[in-house]
Amino acid sequence: MLKKYFKIGWRNLGNSKITTAINILGLAIGICACMMIYLIAHFELSYEAFQPDKDRIYRPVMDMNTGGAVHHIGNVPYRVGVTIRENFSGVKTVAGFFNTYLSVTVPDGSKRPKYFAADRNDRSEMIVTDPDYFSIFRYEWLAGNAAASLKEPFQVVLAESQAHKYFGAIPIDKMLGKELIYDDSLHMRVSGIVKDLPANSDFIFTDYISISTGSSNNSGPLHDITQGYSDLGQVYVKLVQGARTSQFDAQIPIIRKNMPWPKFSGKQTQYHLQPLSDIHFNSDYRDSYSRKAQLPLLYGLMGIAAFILIIAVVNFANLSTAQSFNRMKEIGIRKVMGSTRLSLMIQFLCEALLMTILAAVLSLLLLKPALTFFHEIVPPKMVFNWWSPSLFFILLAMTLITSLLAGIYPAKVLSSYRPALCLKGQGVSPGGRNNYVRKALIVFQFSVSLLFIIGTMVINNQIHFMLNKDLGFKKDAIVDFDINPRLPGEKKYLLAEKIRGLAGVDMVSVAQDFPQTNYTRGADIYCKDKGTVVHEAMFRAGDEFYVPLFGLKILAGRNLIPPPGKDSLTEFLINETEARQLGYQKPEDAIGHTIQAGAFGSGPPYVLNSGPIVGIVADFYAQPLNTAIPPTTILASRDLYFGMLHIKLSANGRKAGDFKRTIAAIGKEYKEIYPNDRFEYVFFDAVISGYYEDQQNMLRTMNLASVIAIFISCLGLFGISAFIIVQRTREIGIRKVLGASVTGIVRMVFKEFAVLVGLATLIATPIAWYLMHRWLDNFAYRININIWVFFLAGFSAIVIALVTVGYHTVRAALANPINSLKTE
Repeated sequence: MLKKYFKIGWRNLGNSKITTAINILGLAIGICACMMIYLIAHFELSYEAFQPDKDRIYRPVMDMNTGGAVHHIGNVPYRVGVTIRENFSGVKTVAGFFNTYLSVTVPDGSKRPKYFAADRNDRSEMIVTDPDYFSIFRYEWLAGNAAASLKEPFQVVLAESQAHKYFGAIPIDKMLGKELIYDDSLHMRVSGIVKDLPANSDFIFTDYISISTGSSNNSGPLHDITQGYSDLGQVYVKLVQGARTSQFDAQIPIIRKNMPWPKFSGKQTQYHLQPLSDIHFNSDYRDSYSRKAQLPLLYGLMGIAAFILIIAVVNFANLSTAQSFNRMKEIGIRKVMGSTRLSLMIQFLCEALLMTILAAVLSLLLLKPALTFFHEIVPPKMVFNWWSPSLFFILLAMTLITSLLAGIYPAKVLSSYRPALCLKGQGVSPGGRNNYVRKALIVFQFSVSLLFIIGTMVINNQIHFMLNKDLGFKKDAIVDFDINPRLPGEKKYLLAEKIRGLAGVDMVSVAQDFPQTNYTRGADIYCKDKGTVVHEAMFRAGDEFYVPLFGLKILAGRNLIPPPGKDSLTEFLINETEARQLGYQKPEDAIGHTIQAGAFGSGPPYVLNSGPIVGIVADFYAQPLNTAIPPTTILASRDLYFGMLHIKLSANGRKAGDFKRTIAAIGKEYKEIYPNDRFEYVFFDAVISGYYEDQQNMLRTMNLASVIAIFISCLGLFGISAFIIVQRTREIGIRKVLGASVTGIVRMVFKEFAVLVGLATLIATPIAWYLMHRWLDNFAYRININIWVFFLAGFSAIVIALVTVGYHTVRAALANPINSLKTE
């Protein structure tokens, strides 16, 4: 019986090729979009799902209250882990690690370049860690074991892929005991090889260095990382079976009691546990190894996929009911010959299933090209597998559900026609209920499309605002690169002097950071004269060229004059916001007063630097625009551990080729100073743009959704307009005989569709306004939504709709009325 239904259905599909093609293409695009978004969401939501006991793994984090503003900090002092291990109950295992960036020399003398950290969004792939790290996170050991591999100093465990990069294709067991030299001074022995974690993990490190190395006298850079004041790292705990986080929270006062620095022991700092499942999605607590995914964006993607599929389903139902005029006699004859309503419904559902199967096959063929074309919204390292069982399961489920949703309404409508009226050609009334349903579905399609169009326009305007707003500093024609922090500081300044002498270079500054960064590096600022403390002020360090190179405006006082060498005495520039928070109403009132930078709270102060305020700079955006301007301190220093070179290129009258030659000359000078390091640079404006990558990904997603939604809607409108014109052929002929002009007929048909799209605009406008205002609330500095956005979106939709129906309308209006009057 089913074979007969499918056979008849196949013939019917062939009888209306245009409608069939429109339906299959619309459903295929909808299913393909859903499949693509399913793969993205499934990959992101599966992060760390393979880890055993994942529900018992947590990371201690800090919330620091700085004068009413709360800073979320993903790092904690390493001492926090020691305190938890020695004093807390309910905790099974504790491990801490530090991220680091080191160059590596392999035994054959080849040099692996140091990690390039100019863009702080990049992930650190090396960690200095406790042996218990491998007791919290499960790795498959190919050589060595978790119990002994990191017990001793100068031991390193390698990921399998990294081991083969270092030593080639030799057997894994032959790699144990081999030597690696980190940063030209640390001679490490390979003590273990672990299998690479799957791509859906944030803990894909390559080199695991024993933390006890840092306490050795000859540990060089690792001693500074693990033993200094700035020993903020990562601490992970695995709770015992059945333990609750409330039990851990009750013991947090022990942490404060064991912190020697008031910054971390005072009441302004709150500690709590962050679940492992939250780390991949929570961008409030940043670190240097996890790639943050936006959970709201993922849910938004899933919502977009659902809407796109609904539009395709609505399209199918609309075209099928519109086509009912052509199938009235078929339905009447079937009923007269004894077909029941149920058998007719099964017939139409089989046709819908057949069409959906063809659409599903087409969507599968489109999926790989779509993932490639829209690679910007696809997570890095996500692998597409044709033969994934879950992929075929979800495709099968979507095929069945889509065919049922798409076919049930047309089947119900078509099977309800009375046979006598159908045989007379009176089964469908042009002004009947089905006509109103069809119009309602058109309004729904364009309402959703308009939501995407308006959302795209607002997001695009906000991103344009963020990228082009006056940030309080210059960002064009500035080249930046890291310089080796391990070598003597004099070489950094020697390189700067050499670059200053190059043609095409205006200015060079040796500094620690960009004016704007998307990460927090702060310190407390204490003013003895006022007795005030500014907690977690943004910190910048640089030379006398830093302010003029970036075009920072000095409101009072003078520029920095760094000390000639490594001197504890220094001087400061502060911004307007910090001056006000310190208690100075006018910028000039702060000049000459001494401030201290360090940690100041309820306990003894910890002073890092002390010196006078020599100048006040106008407020600039030290953080991306989703946060307010923070208090900011610029320190004069010639002792920069993490140094960067900022180079302002001459822009007047120069072409792209001139910039390339200048950068090549800079690279040549770099190689002369640092022959073993790779020269890598970034343009500062590209770094600023990278801070808004999440918003740009959202814009790309909305662009994609808008194009798909409009395209599917127009496909349906194209098909529906063809049927409407066929139904009104005789009417158009009569109007022409009675003297109607081509323009009048076209206007008459266009008016009907323009009214529908106009109604869709009225429905979509308040919904889009509400949703976009909620999204803009995430930004401290934002655009206002202008009313012209809604008018432009509505006008665009009307134009698109009229162009879509224009072909059939104009063709019917130009037809010979004699031929039109001959139609049945």
